[in-house]
Amino acid sequence: MQPLKEQLDACLHMLDCSRTTNRADKNWLNEFCAKFLTFASDLQIYINKRLELEAVEIICLCLTQILICVRQLECTIQTEEASGLRIHASHLQFTDRITVCLNRLRICLLSSANGATQDNATEGVSFVKLLDSLLDLLTDFTSEHVDKSSIDVKLLSKQVKCQVDLLLGQTLSFANVALQQDKRALSALCQRVMRDCSAFQEDCLLANNYSNQKLRALTLEQALCQLEEYLNEALLRLVYTCFLDFQKISVDKIRNLLRNSKTEALADECIADFDVNLDRATQIGIYAIAFAPNLKVKTIVRSCLASFEYLDTSLIPSLQSNASDLHSELLEQHFKEEMSRFKQALQEIINSRAFVACYLQILTNALNSIEKQFDKTQLEDLLQMGFSILEHFQLDANRKVVLQPGQEQLQNFVKILRECKAILMCAAQVEPERIIKRFKILRNILRKLHTNIVDEQSKPTGFRDKVELTVEPGEEETGSLQGLTASPSRSILYNTQKQRSRANSSKLEEAQMERMQSDYLKQKAQNCMRRKESLRTTMFKRQNVFVSAKLQTTNESQSASLEISEILNQLTCLTSSFSMSLQAK
Repeated sequence: MQPLKEQLDACLHMLDCSRTTNRADKNWLNEFCAKFLTFASDLQIYINKRLELEAVEIICLCLTQILICVRQLECTIQTEEASGLRIHASHLQFTDRITVCLNRLRICLLSSANGATQDNATEGVSFVKLLDSLLDLLTDFTSEHVDKSSIDVKLLSKQVKCQVDLLLGQTLSFANVALQQDKRALSALCQRVMRDCSAFQEDCLLANNYSNQKLRALTLEQALCQLEEYLNEALLRLVYTCFLDFQKISVDKIRNLLRNSKTEALADECIADFDVNLDRATQIGIYAIAFAPNLKVKTIVRSCLASFEYLDTSLIPSLQSNASDLHSELLEQHFKEEMSRFKQALQEIINSRAFVACYLQILTNALNSIEKQFDKTQLEDLLQMGFSILEHFQLDANRKVVLQPGQEQLQNFVKILRECKAILMCAAQVEPERIIKRFKILRNILRKLHTNIVDEQSKPTGFRDKVELTVEPGEEETGSLQGLTASPSRSILYNTQKQRSRANSSKLEEAQMERMQSDYLKQKAQNCMRRKESLRTTMFKRQNVFVSAKLQTTNESQSASLEISEILNQLTCLTSSFSMSLQAK
């Protein structure tokens, strides 16, 4: 541990010196990478011997962020050499981020050395774990094989209430950024869960009322599964909208609007929309982490969210201070790279069959509306969403789930997508009926493709029909959710001013509930018994969680080693490229 601490301190010292001496050229960066490579290599050996999974996840996140910031520093130095100008703001941002990551590594290593339990201080307890835990609790009431007389009913009912509140808090956090048509539906489902939970608690106060308790538990379980299923569908719809809006509301568009004093009001609207979309991407990413197939993909998503977290408080201000500044252009390029990595990681996680099915639903609903009133803009949006499908199947892993007959349909889909794009480009010279006909052909081909996609999820033991929502008269979107608030946003990695203000507004009781939840999850980890499989695979590829704890630990350890090895390889290549560049000079 002491050698690691000394190597880490040496890296921090170099960063401090770069600020005081204003020296951060390629020579300095090459020296820093060499020191950091030594530290990371020794850290990999240390990880394989003694660290727990939570610590490994934080370490992988920090190492990945440091690597990204080093690459951005390289771009900054290259831009300075080309322009002859010093870009101090960019140096400061990326060196500050590296410092934060190194200090976080120090805390993580010291905690592990002292035997302290690592807090999952990235995205917190996931919706998935909360739901799993809730269904496990309810199993004690619904299973025929559990001795009811041995159950502390009142204690279990309190735990159910605590976890339901946390689950609904996370749902409301998502509902805050969900599409307008999904907000009311999610609110109605949350209200239903709250009513069923209250009824369940009331019956638990009555002694030996086992039959009613079982009925109430089954009703609550059904409400929870309906909430989950709808949330999955709403998430997919939000993915399409989020991808689309980042193309429509680009950083470059905001920059151009800010340059023109006549369009300042429009620029403010675009900035507000951009902020909302960034919040949407964060919510999508938090749910995606829970379904990531391995540590590598999980780390990529977390790293992208950490970059968004920092850029959220620096990118737009850099445009507003000076829209032509090189610093803002570097941040814009950084944002584009991170968004590209984020999209690709999501495409790797998303269930192919569900992704296509969601687009089919969006396409069908839109065409029904467009047939009544032609709308070229809406068709252009549909076309852009179609290209998200194309990007999805460009990944080898996703193409493998398409059966042989579907491979031809996939090629046909590519052709008709291009035809739709071409006909929209000359829409002024074409009758609307002909344009709509092209999109109907697109829909028919997509239907055939959908039937030839292998379902990637393990078949659930039971099947539930699609949720049919009925909102009781007089219920407002949030009016019946008294005493329940959206879960406060947690910092992924960087404690920015925006994150601090959010944290200060959170209530103490929310933190207490989360601690109770965390303790309970640790107790249940070794004997998790799911009564029914979840339908969350509607959105994401679900990994089989019913493996022994020993095997899971071994797999995660191997995954961590591979992840660190890949980071080391990238660092080695980066250091070699610096050396070659210096020799060329």
